[in-house]
Amino acid sequence: MRVSEAFAPFINYCQSERHVADSTLDKYHECLRCWLLPWLGERDLGTVSRMDVLALRQGMVDRGLSIARQYSVIMSLKSLLKFARSTLGVSCLDPGQIALPRRPQPRVEYLTDPEIQSVLDAININTFSGIRLRALVELLLSTGMRISEALSLARDIFEQGRADAEIVGKGKRRRDVFFSPRCRYWVREYLGRRVDDYPALFVTTGFPVRRFRREDVHRFFANLRLKAGIQKRLTPHILRHTYCTILRNNGADISHIRDLAGHQSIQTTARYYLGRDKDVLRQVVDSCLRYGTADRATPVSPNGRFDRIASPG
Repeated sequence: MRVSEAFAPFINYCQSERHVADSTLDKYHECLRCWLLPWLGERDLGTVSRMDVLALRQGMVDRGLSIARQYSVIMSLKSLLKFARSTLGVSCLDPGQIALPRRPQPRVEYLTDPEIQSVLDAININTFSGIRLRALVELLLSTGMRISEALSLARDIFEQGRADAEIVGKGKRRRDVFFSPRCRYWVREYLGRRVDDYPALFVTTGFPVRRFRREDVHRFFANLRLKAGIQKRLTPHILRHTYCTILRNNGADISHIRDLAGHQSIQTTARYYLGRDKDVLRQVVDSCLRYGTADRATPVSPNGRFDRIASPG
């Protein structure tokens, strides 16, 4: 079986048995079209070797692909080979023999309190689209939801006055999300402007009404960034990072952040949010670093020199 012939059953398997998210399926399709088919599509699965993989990786390096992009392509190939071995029974290269590119430690961007306020102040709540945007921003800040998760919500959750809900997130994983009082307030204000009975929480302004899509959202966030005058790239995902960072900065346990964010592994949470902020690390040192006894602490003299601790006895 050729690599190109194995792809359709692989996609069916991902959808029907693994319940892979649509965004991941899109990534598989894109990696296949741009890289795996041109390089390996006509090859028999059983003849793909480590040298072929090395040639593919060198081709990506020569084209200047980022490490993240290379990682996606190689991960797609590994997933395809794993499927071929385990499900199709094809004797082919063990995906365990393929090393993934080493990704750099991610630099998490988030909004500071002044930046959050600038964003909120820039929203014109006197229009329907403005009050809808305010409700969406408050929801994302209150829950740390992915934008796809937020847009999948139904309005009856808030019409029933509920303060939490169970959602199905990435990888079909279920988790609870909790709506703060200010989030519920702004969502109720938004719903009070609705004149339709469409069940989705966030809907468009045109007729017929339809569910708000992520393609619509990004345009509003781009305009909001300009109005707010912030330098950082404003996206729904930066609000998710902001949510997790606020929890971390206020002492939330990393395992709780993992559960609230819906990460599959605590390593993912730690990779993004554990000990990467210089100010937070400084606060930890200032508040937690204690040693010696109070009466024998080492004071610092005005000239900056440490005084000597007296010998015991």
